[in-house]
Amino acid sequence: MKVVEILAQKSSQVYTINPRSLVTEALQMLDAKHIGALLVLDEEQKIQGIISERDILHLFADAKRSAQDTRVQDIMTPASRLIIGDKDDEVEYVMNIMTNNRVRHLPIIDKKGTLVGLISIGDVIKVLLKDAEYEKKLLLDYIQGKYPA
Repeated sequence: MKVVEILAQKSSQVYTINPRSLVTEALQMLDAKHIGALLVLDEEQKIQGIISERDILHLFADAKRSAQDTRVQDIMTPASRLIIGDKDDEVEYVMNIMTNNRVRHLPIIDKKGTLVGLISIGDVIKVLLKDAEYEKKLLLDYIQGKYPA
């Protein structure tokens, strides 16, 4: 299965924020949308990075800084360090990338470098679980003689 199939099963909405926005705005958006990360885009809609719950947690661990006076660009993972996936990548490959790099959100681009979506490790697990359940059903049907010969 390919990443493009995961994207087809979920909303195409990718929530974004400007790098100069305050972290409090990012927190409010994450909470309101029930999501774990926001892509950071500039005025030209170019990816500048990503900000996740984990980035914000690190901010709160630093007692000298606060969300009210810290900008997204100060704590985000910048584009230069961003790990991305391709819409034609195999799901297992993407899962390995996410697991090995300990990232929970992966921007997905096409061959032209255009953003086509954002997937989470939860999206990947959901698809793999669905496939495993379907395979289990087919095997049970076969064992019970319900599977057409």
